[in-house]
Amino acid sequence: MLSSQDHSKDKKSILLEARNIDKTFSDNFEVPVLHNLNLELLRGEMISIVGVSGTGKSTLMQILGTLDKPSSGKLYYEGEDVFAKSSQELSSFRNKTIGFIFQSHHLLPEFTALENIMMPGLIAGMDKNILLDQADNSLNQIGLSARGQHKVGELSGGEQQRVAIARALIMKPSILLADEPTGNLDPQTGQHVFDLISELNESLNLTTVMVTHNHALADKMDRCLTLTEGKLQ
Repeated sequence: MLSSQDHSKDKKSILLEARNIDKTFSDNFEVPVLHNLNLELLRGEMISIVGVSGTGKSTLMQILGTLDKPSSGKLYYEGEDVFAKSSQELSSFRNKTIGFIFQSHHLLPEFTALENIMMPGLIAGMDKNILLDQADNSLNQIGLSARGQHKVGELSGGEQQRVAIARALIMKPSILLADEPTGNLDPQTGQHVFDLISELNESLNLTTVMVTHNHALADKMDRCLTLTEGKLQ
């Protein structure tokens, strides 16, 4: 496993940078979650984020994925301030640039595996025939070419998560965010899903961030960072 010091700080290699991120939730009183957090993600690397429950790992992923805004601080993609975009611009950026995988696959049960994979492209208004070809290719990549017409309930847990991976990548994003993608799977199936993400990370030159409680998997990535007291170490 490489340490952060092993990576070049050449700005050309930095794809996403979180700078001085603070996040505080306010209800009856303020609850600080992230404090002066900094992170540089390099093109093509695969990093893991670990930490005990409640430390803000999912909150951080929401901010990196532009699903939530920090209380203060900046998020830069290729040097551009992401949160300076309008809501419409930010939504388009997210759809085209970032793929999401969650612990619960969030597939739509009334649709087939193929239709679920196509969904982000349909939302973006892509040509349906082109999208269908891409989804077919994605099914081949994840080893489920024979399961495309099966609905979600007819797929195993591991198959469902593989479909979720294909859906996350259908728009050819440069960043893949995976929040506990193996958390609901048995160890063997979880290893297979992790291996697939690793293979796709390399073949597609993705930048992948994975939150996991599985330290054995975390240690296989380029960097393993621990979130504690609102900061990454």
